[in-house]
Amino acid sequence: MSAEQVILINLLLYFIGFSLLLFKRNTLSEQSVGLLSISLNVVGVLFSMGISINNGSGYVIHLDWFHFGSTTFAIDILLNELTFMMFFLVQFIALWVQVFSMRYMSGDTDFGRYYAYINLFVLAMLGIVISGNLLMIYIFWELVGLCSYLLIGFWYEKQSATNAAKKAFLVNRVGDVGFLIGIFLVYRYFGTFDISLIAEKAKLLSAEAFGSPVITTMGLLIFCGCVAKSAQLPLQAWLPDAMEGPTPVSALIHAATMVAAGIFLMARVYPLLNPDALLVMALVGIFTALLGALSALNQYDIKKLLAYSTISQLGLMVVALGTGAVNAALFHLLTHAFFKAGLFLSAGAVIHYTHHQQDMRQMGNLRGQMPVIFYCYTICAAALAGIPFFSGFLSKDAIIVAAFDWASHQSSTAAYILPVCTLVVSGLSAFYMMRQVYLVFLDYEDNPVELISSGAISLYKRLTRRIEGIVNVDDNPDEDDKLIIEHFYETMQEMGPMEWSVLVMAVASIGFVFSVNPFYAESSWFFESFPHHSGGFHWMALIAMLVSAAGLWLGYRYTREERAAIDQFKTQPDGMFNRLIFHNFYLSEIYQIVFVNPVLSISPYIQKFDVVVIDGIVNLSARLMLLISELVSWIEQNIIDGFVNFVANSTVKMGSYTRQIQNGKAQTYMITIFVCLVLLIVYLIV
Repeated sequence: MSAEQVILINLLLYFIGFSLLLFKRNTLSEQSVGLLSISLNVVGVLFSMGISINNGSGYVIHLDWFHFGSTTFAIDILLNELTFMMFFLVQFIALWVQVFSMRYMSGDTDFGRYYAYINLFVLAMLGIVISGNLLMIYIFWELVGLCSYLLIGFWYEKQSATNAAKKAFLVNRVGDVGFLIGIFLVYRYFGTFDISLIAEKAKLLSAEAFGSPVITTMGLLIFCGCVAKSAQLPLQAWLPDAMEGPTPVSALIHAATMVAAGIFLMARVYPLLNPDALLVMALVGIFTALLGALSALNQYDIKKLLAYSTISQLGLMVVALGTGAVNAALFHLLTHAFFKAGLFLSAGAVIHYTHHQQDMRQMGNLRGQMPVIFYCYTICAAALAGIPFFSGFLSKDAIIVAAFDWASHQSSTAAYILPVCTLVVSGLSAFYMMRQVYLVFLDYEDNPVELISSGAISLYKRLTRRIEGIVNVDDNPDEDDKLIIEHFYETMQEMGPMEWSVLVMAVASIGFVFSVNPFYAESSWFFESFPHHSGGFHWMALIAMLVSAAGLWLGYRYTREERAAIDQFKTQPDGMFNRLIFHNFYLSEIYQIVFVNPVLSISPYIQKFDVVVIDGIVNLSARLMLLISELVSWIEQNIIDGFVNFVANSTVKMGSYTRQIQNGKAQTYMITIFVCLVLLIVYLIV
């Protein structure tokens, strides 16, 4: 089968899964629901691996959809390296999220509905991935928005969940309006929705035409969709509230589906973005990254901290796009998908273990009780913090180096503020991840450096001895070896769906998965498919390491003091600045004051206007129609029906009179003839 046939069958399978699970959700058991959904996802992953290996990338498939006048609208499937990468990534993350959910969602009364929504969510995101024209992207874009609404508000019995779902839905519609206007403007200017044709036509534009306000406006309007979906300033307020949904949903949204869609979209339309639009994107991205990182510093909720972290990391990806490092942004999108999914799934395991407790101040010292989750969480946190030997270091390094290279080509030295800010964001990431690991897993007396190093050394020794035992085939292992083997098998037996899912994400967050050289991003296999040239600022990797190390150290010192004097009953930290960043700079409150409250304040007047004026006009129109209908009814009954009845009655009477002549009597006929002759003679005489 061709790649497009495999893709369409894959999408059809998810649609069948969604329909079947939704309509049979009350009749199928949890095991049946999970097995069906995960089996479909496994098939999807295998399909994605197959087309990735045997693809003939770089072409578009056109299928006629409908005609509007002389214009034909087509279904376009764009097949290239980016399509295949995202097609695999979305399904791979979704697979382990679903495996994790088997345990996490067990016992939920709406287990089947949950898995049905997951299938629809994956279908919608894959639709965006394969779409080769902007109209198709927008259709699936809105379907992703609907799925996020359904999943964020999955536990609709909770008022906070329904409020968060509505907030996410409405805020995203704001950005999507701009996106839709941008699509229409692109069609008006280029005469097509086909992304490949748009890119070709954009390349043929002169420098003056490409730098025109029209092209800038197009790019920024399309960027509005990214601002909403990928939670960029000023539309990022919905993402922290979206944590009201089930934690595996948070992993799916933050890792490879909804929030990744905005970055993917801008990478798709990158040839349309001129320098002015890119500069705006870079500025929006760096402000978002800084505000998100600052907001994550003193959060109490384990999931909200990760949510603000996602906002910050997405900001870095937008910075990379704005500085021309598209492939560096995509590389960070890839690595971020794995370690952020691992962090959210680990957080879900912690929440499940602590009976749905999310306040990190109520946790602590969980490393001994959840050793697998602890080490996996630490690996993913190290990747997010940008520590060498982990994937996040490679992708962050690529972005930071590219940002410095971009600044070196600008006319003003003030441009270096932007790459310096990326370093600050990297240091803040290390700070808040150290704080989270300390609060959740460690005790007051623990030294994280010693714990992690001793744990790594112990793990290395155990693995070494285990390998030596396999190689040497020791028939009489000593007691230590027996204990190691027994401990290994006990750990393996105790691992369930949650632990295996997190372990897979942790392994995928190790730097060696992407590059043999863990200190040089461009040696990654990713950049073989997506070439990237970052100039001569590779020495910034050393600076980035030092900044991350400083962030870890400061995070350790600060959290150690915080743990000693922690107040578990405070709803917010002390100090004006701490409260400012804790509440995400009060953006939600500002929007409430500026937009929501004015609408609510005038809503009684609007309601009165609706009742008095609008309803009055409607009611008056209804009364007029009733009067007209009564008049028409009277005319019909008394004039039209009266005339018809008069004609009918006259005909009946005439018939009754003339019928008497035809009575079969000869004398009657003779009298009739005589009368007629007399009348004729009288007529002739007169």
